[in-house]
Parts: sequence; C-alpha cells; structure tokens
Amino acid sequence: MRVLRQYALVIVATVLVVVLFWFRPGGVDGPRPPAVPADGKGFEHDALGEALRPVVSADGRIDYAALRQAPAALDRYLGQLRATSPASAPHRFPGADERLAYYLNAYNAFVVAAVRDHCPVGDVQSVYLGGGLFWRISFLIGGVETTLSDLESERIREVMQNEPAVHFALVKGAQGFPALPPTPYRGDTVRAELAALAARVARDPRFVKQEGDTLKVSQLFEWYLADFGGDVVAWVKSVAPEVIEGTPTKVEYVPFDWSLNGRC
Repeated sequence: MRVLRQYALVIVATVLVVVLFWFRPGGVDGPRPPAVPADGKGFEHDALGEALRPVVSADGRIDYAALRQAPAALDRYLGQLRATSPASAPHRFPGADERLAYYLNAYNAFVVAAVRDHCPVGDVQSVYLGGGLFWRISFLIGGVETTLSDLESERIREVMQNEPAVHFALVKGAQGFPALPPTPYRGDTVRAELAALAARVARDPRFVKQEGDTLKVSQLFEWYLADFGGDVVAWVKSVAPEVIEGTPTKVEYVPFDWSLNGRC
C-alpha cells in the first residue's frame, strides 16, 4: 500500500508540474516577425496606421479576417516593436509622452495581432482559459518577452501619470471598450487625444448614463476605480459636467461586454 501511495503521489506531482508548465504566464509564443530596425532619431508608428486604416470601420469594428489576408503592415510594425522599445533605446523616447504613446500603440497592436492569429473567436476571454489571451501569450518588445498583462501593469502604469483615460485607450478586443482609433497615438498629441477620449466616453450612454438618482456606468470604472479618484460621479463631472443632473446617490456598474469588437 505504501508503494502504491508513493506511486500515486508521484503521478499527482507530475501532472501538477505539467499543468503549471502548460498554463505558465507567457508560455504561448505570440507572433514573431523579423526585427525591423528603427529609422531616424525617434520611433515612427506609421506602419500601425497603415495596418489599421483599411480594417477599422467608422463605428470602430475591426475586420480581423482582412488582417489575416493582408498581414504585412501589422507584422512590419510588430517587427519594429521587437527591435526597439523605450527600455532598449531610451534616446528615441525623450519624454514620458513618447513612451506612453509607444506603449499604448504596442498594446493595441499586440491585441489585434493575437485576435487575428486566433480567429475564429467570438469572445476574447474564451481564447484561453481564465482570460489567458492577456497573460499566456508572450510578445517581443525591444528584444524582451512580455505579456499584455505585464505591459499594462508595469510599462504603461509607470508612464500613465494619473491619467485614467489610458484604460479607455487600451482596447482589448471587446465590444465593451471604446472604438480602436485607426490612427496611432503620437507623443506630441497623446495627452490631448486622451482628454478627448475621456470626454467622449463620459458623454456616451454606453459607458455613462443617468437614470433618476442612479448613475449607470461601465464596469470598467469599477475595475480601475482608484485611478478615477475613487469617485466616478466626481470624475464624470470634471470631464463632462453637463452629463449629470443634480447629485446621483447611487452608482450602478453595468456588466462588461467581452464579445469580439469585429469579425473573424
């Protein structure tokens, strides 16, 4: 019996090791196009715009099937990200805004590429168990492997400078986010673009809607409540004061829509 128990423990331990290895963060390789060295002194995001403009509709839906048929522009941009990052070439990103624009574009490019490569999907949460698209797939950024979760929690949070609209700019392949812009963010305009995005979200009834004394808001606000100062009502008033009448006494979080923001 003792031998059988020991044998069973070995099997259980082996299975556990295999499962942990299989589900390890960053354990799935994302797209690996060849590195494309950066030209000039800074970092250009033109290839991302070239990839997105033909496939992003006026309402923000993305034609992932078209991206699968014509992957060259997006792969070229992924190659640029692979070769150069603010960490590997800090001289190309002289300020926090340049770094923020880079990371926002990189995040969105990685999400779009991941969905493209896993089509057909109807829900980004279903690609891998437990929302694994965001923590299991690894991408190369400046020659270093990273996941979407690490990119958001470490690189982006480091340079977001108390700007909660960043959470609207990270479009995670789901209908519950604002539309992905077909034009990449740029260092010299990113702060103005985020301010405009915040105002659009606050005025969009899909994200903010008052019904009597209740303010119904996207679950996005609940997830990142601390970044919104812990008070959604105050944040909305600061961004779009005309949206709120009186002082709502209750905030209701509307369940998030994870269905795909396009078609495969």
